[in-house]
Amino acid sequence: MKKLLILGLCVFASTAALADDELFVKLDADNNGLISISEAAADSDVSAQFAELDTNADGFLSAEEFTEY
Repeated sequence: MKKLLILGLCVFASTAALADDELFVKLDADNNGLISISEAAADSDVSAQFAELDTNADGFLSAEEFTEY
């Protein structure tokens, strides 16, 4: 039973990670590996959290910063 629970949690975590990756790619309209504030505007939740997610305050979200979303 424990193994089944652990397997279920792993599947859930990997599905969530894939969804985040897909959203990052979708928002990165110019395919430069970063999400600008104007690109983030395509998703109201990301746009609302942009300043908090942009931990180095460079005006862009890197893939690493976006993983915190």
